[in-house]
Amino acid sequence: MVLYAAYRAPTESKSRSLVPRRLRELGCRQVHRSFWEIKEEKVNKVLKVLEKNQPILLKRVRELRKPRFVKARGVSELGSLVIVMYAAPKEVKRERIKNFLIRAPCIRLCRSVYAFSQNHLLFDKKSELVDAFKFSTFIRGIQGHVKVIPRVVAATAGSNERLMQEIRRQTEGKVSDIIENCKELYRKAVNGDDAAPMRSSLSKNKKRLLALKKVVTFHEKWVKVDFSRSSMRLYKAFKKVSSVVNRK
Repeated sequence: MVLYAAYRAPTESKSRSLVPRRLRELGCRQVHRSFWEIKEEKVNKVLKVLEKNQPILLKRVRELRKPRFVKARGVSELGSLVIVMYAAPKEVKRERIKNFLIRAPCIRLCRSVYAFSQNHLLFDKKSELVDAFKFSTFIRGIQGHVKVIPRVVAATAGSNERLMQEIRRQTEGKVSDIIENCKELYRKAVNGDDAAPMRSSLSKNKKRLLALKKVVTFHEKWVKVDFSRSSMRLYKAFKKVSSVVNRK
């Protein structure tokens, strides 16, 4: 069985170099940045090294597993994932990749490493969103390097829960970003700033909102998490600023 560990790299430069050194000493192989292939017999020691870095333990399996929701326990099993890791050319701005990922219902495991549902079409029957294949194609289109690992699942219940926490955290973060943009735009509108750039910003926020709405719907189907409160906050913020900007 092939095992992988993803973790959040420490912010301190000393710790940032110390963790990879310890993992190499344990015979682990760096696949991409903070994503490592580890030996099964060294799992406990690896997790000890990574205990302060929110590790996610994954394993490669032969069969394709569907997501599963255990209603009595309120637990979701994410099913099979596709891991996509990439290296983009230096001249390509991160913002371009970030904008493409707005329509991607994926989980950021660490820098430049994302997990997508391998059962994507179960929750996106019209194929409106970005899946692992579309993202990989996009990266290759900007002359980047891509590595894909299919049929990966959470190796432990704790890792599965951490993946779900990441979905919640990352989705809430995207909601908050749009709300903050709406608040800033509202302040500019109240202060009487030029209407043309505000309408352009409002249009961009609307596109982000509509894309995020579809991603949120995907996540609600996939992991049975209710984002209705966050969605309501988002719609209220957008409605408030649009009513002011559109009067100008």
